[in-house]
Amino acid sequence: MSNLIKNITEFALYLVQGYISEGDVVVDATCGNGYDTLRLAQLSPAKLYAFDIQQEAVDATRKRLREAGFAEKLENGTIEVICDSHDHLTDHVKTFIQAAVFNLGYLPGADKGCTTSASSTMRAVRSCLSRLEPDGLVCITMYSGHPAGRQEKEHLLAFAENLDKRQWHCAYINLINQPAAPPEILLITRKKRPE
Repeated sequence: MSNLIKNITEFALYLVQGYISEGDVVVDATCGNGYDTLRLAQLSPAKLYAFDIQQEAVDATRKRLREAGFAEKLENGTIEVICDSHDHLTDHVKTFIQAAVFNLGYLPGADKGCTTSASSTMRAVRSCLSRLEPDGLVCITMYSGHPAGRQEKEHLLAFAENLDKRQWHCAYINLINQPAAPPEILLITRKKRPE
């Protein structure tokens, strides 16, 4: 096994895959260049939704999936790559989900001024939690090295700290000895559905 802690995005996906079984419904809320989407597709979900607000990201993700042999699943709707903000998730996802992945920030190699925002991310996280199965997971990789990322992190951590402990478990992972605001992970899992 490689040193997963060294690569926080790999570590996040390693954690997520432990929550997903073949036939589950899964969301990639920020598909970017499609790396996370491809990893999720390889877990054979019954349905995979991938969102990005930038057409460039949606095109890159579809291309990556096709090149990896998932063209048929794109065609038959098993995998949907949607050009829309993740805060419109409930317009597209009508069922319960087993897992959702957020890799926040900006599209690598694109305009760094176009980032996820605290307001849309918070709406998307709430939507995912409202649809999350018991023992499901929302995994959020946060980047606080830029102003929008710092604001997102502050909002997300404050939100998670106040979730009902009878219904949710929350964990926060950061690299405490690394300078320059390395990526951090927030994990939220549902213990049971509300009564």
